[in-house]
Amino acid sequence: MRLLENRTGNKLANPIRILSALRAQWDEQRFPALQALADIGHEVVYIDRILPLEGYRKVINKLNFDIAILWGNSLQNFLFSHGEPFIFDHMKLPYISLWTDNPVKHLNLIKYLDNKFHLGMFVPDTRVIEQLSDLGFEQLFYLPPFHIDPEIFRPIKMNSEKLTQISFAATVNHYEYERARWRKGWNSEMTTLADLVIKDLRKTRSYIDVYDKFKTELDPFSNAFSDISHAMYFEQKALVREQLITAIGERNIDITGIGSATFNQPNITMHAGREWHDLSPVFCSANINLNLTPWPRSCHHRVFQITASKSLAVTDLRLDALNLYEPDNEVVYFNGLEELTEVLDRFTRFPKEAVPIREAGYKRFINNHTVGHRMAELVRIISEII
Repeated sequence: MRLLENRTGNKLANPIRILSALRAQWDEQRFPALQALADIGHEVVYIDRILPLEGYRKVINKLNFDIAILWGNSLQNFLFSHGEPFIFDHMKLPYISLWTDNPVKHLNLIKYLDNKFHLGMFVPDTRVIEQLSDLGFEQLFYLPPFHIDPEIFRPIKMNSEKLTQISFAATVNHYEYERARWRKGWNSEMTTLADLVIKDLRKTRSYIDVYDKFKTELDPFSNAFSDISHAMYFEQKALVREQLITAIGERNIDITGIGSATFNQPNITMHAGREWHDLSPVFCSANINLNLTPWPRSCHHRVFQITASKSLAVTDLRLDALNLYEPDNEVVYFNGLEELTEVLDRFTRFPKEAVPIREAGYKRFINNHTVGHRMAELVRIISEII
């Protein structure tokens, strides 16, 4: 457990006393958000290792917190590990959850939370917020990706003569691997429903939202819905990568990331995965950085990482993204893989056309989308609800 240092020396008349706790594999990626809160002037205590429940009770009883902030996956892991009642509910400590994963996948656990103390869900997708609202949830807030730190993701000088043309930083697994991994123990009905999603994806070559497809066939609070949602996230992720590679054809592409997939094609160069905080050199070494988005409307956090690195982001079109980055001036969008090849050929043949877009995308990030901007908005909302 540690009290985060206020690196700015900024002082507030009424700082918020905040507790956060590590429970998930990727929590360290979200840590810059906690540091930003401390730098604003709030008092942030971070439990940076997993404790038994009694350990959390001792911390909460010892210190007088105003609110706890949990990443969505950490909240899910708390519930999965310890069941109900959730410890913060039991101890009557108000808390909020910030999501980088789709909370609809976790409704079978979220349903056990006490909304007297779970004061808000912060979600980066307006369609998901509509879905949750339809299901009766209140205190829903739109918060685009909130953890991109310009001290971590930043422009890096690279040798312009050694730039790759097309880069894709992503986990890449074979579809059959993900299918076998996530469908263990399924009954025939679950398999049939999941196969319908994959059939649609193969036909449309675009993301299929499980809730919108099955909200009349499946109880979204059921374990079956959660299992299908998790499987479809990973199966679709694998399949759209295969579709992307097919769409690229014989164009050269460099893929950086972890995963089991191998491609015996001369135009594909595979690079070992990097730590999450060491991706800017990848972005800055390419003329074009591709992104694919597993959300119905959200702007994926990868787009923010790329623009923070003053690199060109080429991403699949999502409606929420249009309010965050201006099309063709700050980020380049493609509406379906059939449009992608034209975009790739344009910036491969005329790489200088990417320069003003990179500059504008970086300026937009620095002026509007840093972790500091997001946490200032979060604090404004917290101050209204506690």
